[in-house]
Amino acid sequence: MAMTLRLLSRPFLVGALLAAALCSCESTQHRFSAASPAPGTVVNWPGVPYTEVRAYCYDYTKEASPSFFINGRMHKGVMDPKGVKLDAEQTRRLLKLITTSQPKGPRTPCYAPHHAFVFYDAQGKVAAYFEMCFGCNQQRSHPGGTPEYIDRTGLWELTGELGLPIGSGNKFYTEACSLGVPHR
Repeated sequence: MAMTLRLLSRPFLVGALLAAALCSCESTQHRFSAASPAPGTVVNWPGVPYTEVRAYCYDYTKEASPSFFINGRMHKGVMDPKGVKLDAEQTRRLLKLITTSQPKGPRTPCYAPHHAFVFYDAQGKVAAYFEMCFGCNQQRSHPGGTPEYIDRTGLWELTGELGLPIGSGNKFYTEACSLGVPHR
């Protein structure tokens, strides 16, 4: 009987250890790896010509995909399809905030973005965009290449200065975006 328990416990122990190690690839990856690239590194992003940048707030829960652009169109949950146009100084500041790598910070595995910054070319077509989830401290960019960790606090402040709603939780953004006008 003791021999049977010992044989059964070994596979159980191995399985339990494997499950614990793989239960959250996201958090494991970020717990043991350094920020990429090294803090203070400035990346060349977006790396494409643009003439205008606009900021948007959106309720990502209005569609199955959280991405701001779906099949080449703007997300249905966008608060104001015209967005808020950034001036030259705001654009310079935005680029510094999202292209200078920061030290690792807290992060959760969700991705629930509510803000996007869209770079338009001279013909008014989308040249690049950057989406941010302030709740989980994750972002996505197209084209890719922004640092893993950015100046989240500075971006939060800029977003508020632009008059876009900044708050916490999906309910907040659903209500803010349903009004259809920025909170200025």
